[in-house]
Amino acid sequence: MIRIDDSLITPEVKQTLLANSEHFTFQKNEILVDSGKICNYLFIIEKGMLRSFYYNKKGNDVTNWFSSEHMVITEAYSFFKRKPSNIIIEAIEETTVKAISHEQLEKVLSDSKEVERFMRLLVTEIMLTLGKKVIYYQNKTAKERYDDLLKTHPNIFKRANLGHIAGYLGLTRQSLSRIRSKSE
Repeated sequence: MIRIDDSLITPEVKQTLLANSEHFTFQKNEILVDSGKICNYLFIIEKGMLRSFYYNKKGNDVTNWFSSEHMVITEAYSFFKRKPSNIIIEAIEETTVKAISHEQLEKVLSDSKEVERFMRLLVTEIMLTLGKKVIYYQNKTAKERYDDLLKTHPNIFKRANLGHIAGYLGLTRQSLSRIRSKSE
């Protein structure tokens, strides 16, 4: 989960991105990006929460990312490569976003060194987070992953359903329920 704070974005860059974006509101359970379709937008969340997920070989819904206020989300492979997505992005509550299209982002990047720098910082932050997540999930117990998520994002348990959270933590819903009951 990558929060866009003042250390990543200057007011000028923020204004440039917002001026070149569209405003959308999505209802709970509405699909923003569907598997097999090209993701055309980078979403900046103003209010609400989105998740990205996929179906594994067993047909289970696996959440791989949550994003809420002041965070960004896209299906990077599809957005940047202009290829069909393997990921689905869904609103898990009513969500308002600013969305910048691939075409607009390319134009802004070619016109602004400041926006180009911001995107480099953002991509670096995402790469670091994903790298950390891979190692983290291989070295932490289920209980440690649960405790860390509760500590860093306590409101997620009020906003997302337990099945989505379980998938994000790499657990079954039953395992998450057992961990939660022992922690209370």
